[in-house]
Amino acid sequence: MSSIDTILQEFRFERVLSHDTRTKLLFVLGQINGENCILSFEKSQYTDEDIPQLACQTHGLTDITQNDIYGWASARITTVNPDTRVKIIYPATDLHIRKYEQQARFLIQETPELFKMITWPYIQSLDPSRIQWVYNILEGKSEAERVIYRDTDPKTGFVILPDMKWDGSKESLYWVVIAARDDIYSLRSLTPDHLDLLKNIRQRACQLAEEKFGLKQKQLRLFVHYQPSYYHFHVHVTAVSFADAPGVVAGQAHLLDTVIDNLQLMADYYQRATLPFVVGERHPLCIAYQAQEDGIERQE
Repeated sequence: MSSIDTILQEFRFERVLSHDTRTKLLFVLGQINGENCILSFEKSQYTDEDIPQLACQTHGLTDITQNDIYGWASARITTVNPDTRVKIIYPATDLHIRKYEQQARFLIQETPELFKMITWPYIQSLDPSRIQWVYNILEGKSEAERVIYRDTDPKTGFVILPDMKWDGSKESLYWVVIAARDDIYSLRSLTPDHLDLLKNIRQRACQLAEEKFGLKQKQLRLFVHYQPSYYHFHVHVTAVSFADAPGVVAGQAHLLDTVIDNLQLMADYYQRATLPFVVGERHPLCIAYQAQEDGIERQE
């Protein structure tokens, strides 16, 4: 596998997939040796070490405006610490491109019947090699040095490691917990048989967050995505102070506490519930659901 340095040197820009000026997050598509590559660039927050020196490290002022006691300008700041996080997906699939490409998004209401008819066949059609990186982590073959905690129990075990979106600060804490067992694809798979795993994840993640950062359980948000970005069960852990953390919006995030409560109240809740999810218009699921709707309308 090519190193990140090599990929950046060989990358040939093709087009911008999306550019969020609010979050300062940019995704671009390019080519390396005839294969698709996605790069993301995200501006990092200033470190405590950099902040006292920001004024004297500000250069090249342009677009200067001054009015009474107020003034503003554009500038170049040279900080001691890196100020941009770079991530790669190479080789990138068409699914990766559709995921990060700017596009209209829709809220789908997935009934149990539609899950069986559309979503489950889609999940089964996915190439298992797409989540080989998950098993590399679970088996200690990759990112072993990044793992914060490992529980090897085959039923209730998991690994906890920093999410790629975390910049390392307490205020923007973002961990991911990946279950050891491979028979839970999503929320739809969950039954009371999985409660010990879910409670174990909650207890250990909260304990570690308090030990390492002094964050109490009420200062944490543990949630599960539906649809998930990959179909191997995992839980996201963020600090509540990270108010606009990626993926915390309604129609995507389901609080772990609520998931546990639902399973305790109704054993087959996630097999019987209608679950909403947000998906881009070019995603295969969106296309399949739209085709199903069009078929119903033609029949009517």
